[in-house]
Amino acid sequence: MAEPKIRISRKVKAPLKRATASPSRQSSRLAAKTKPVPETSQSTRKTANVAVPSAELAKSYMDRLDDISRKLSQLALHSLDDKDTPKRDTLSPRNKKSTDSEDGTLSDDSERTQVGPSYRIIESKEKEMCAALFSPLCNIPKREELSTLLLQKPEIKIPIHHSTYSWLQTYIEDEKLEDMFDIVEKVGNICPKLTPRVETALQVKVSNDVTESMQQCFIDVFLMGIVGTAQEYLEMDTKINRNANELSMTKSKCRPDYLLMLNGQLVFKGEEKKAGDVRNIALELVDKMIPGSVGKDGKLEYLLGYATAGSRVLFECIYGDGKMSECSDILNLERVADRVSLLVIMINVVRVACALYNAKNQ
Repeated sequence: MAEPKIRISRKVKAPLKRATASPSRQSSRLAAKTKPVPETSQSTRKTANVAVPSAELAKSYMDRLDDISRKLSQLALHSLDDKDTPKRDTLSPRNKKSTDSEDGTLSDDSERTQVGPSYRIIESKEKEMCAALFSPLCNIPKREELSTLLLQKPEIKIPIHHSTYSWLQTYIEDEKLEDMFDIVEKVGNICPKLTPRVETALQVKVSNDVTESMQQCFIDVFLMGIVGTAQEYLEMDTKINRNANELSMTKSKCRPDYLLMLNGQLVFKGEEKKAGDVRNIALELVDKMIPGSVGKDGKLEYLLGYATAGSRVLFECIYGDGKMSECSDILNLERVADRVSLLVIMINVVRVACALYNAKNQ
């Protein structure tokens, strides 16, 4: 590539021309040069614009740079801390002898991920893959089975980029990663919407030192990444809302913080707080409900819900007359492993919710 021309190069040659000029022309030029020129604000401003950027332009540039930095910080990789310890030996040199061949290829027992430096651009398979990912369960699972079923691996592997996959290997066992994810550089960019949404949820920076509204933005990255994607591909009218009235199962003037509706039927909801005991916050899931709104007599067999206290998330099953049972451990979104678990749970929540709706409307 040719080097760019520098405009100042002509000014460098100017003294050579003056040196060869006649003495009379030199004296006239010297006189013109020494003649005082009145300075005006306009001429000063013009010179300043040529030499260096104006103060206003520099300030505008820095303001834009700060704004970009703030936005990028929201997508920063999860930093290492005491709450999220990498797997043992993952940050130290491998103890095993390398099994890579001399030509740079990888043998079958190599520990490195076998991917190329780039991925293939192929036709999107997102519609059929999401149809399989969010396919309704054939039967409604029993309440005591939910804690296991919600962690069941997805029907298809979610494609993520190699850089994200390698980063996850620091925190997640390889077997679990292989069950959950595929690599874009290997299979192609087949889910152009789902892939970046999942990667953002895995890497978004979470903080407890913010307002409750900002914390809702963190959980929304997961909710919209999964439920929002399902909304685009489920073959039923799917609506997501926040802090909205719902009169079929909710008491008057009591609005859940999060609602998922399938064809007008509430199938999943949530309660969120900035801090506190997440189990106490979960009690609002029942307190806001109309007694007897789940159970028999043509109603949902049970209702799934979640509660948050800062970065902690707990899933509950609401059944009977104001009864509730936990169907997950308390997840901490500051931990990468818990983020992966939350994504898996949300995928299966959608599948269970669809099965509950279908059973009610058969």
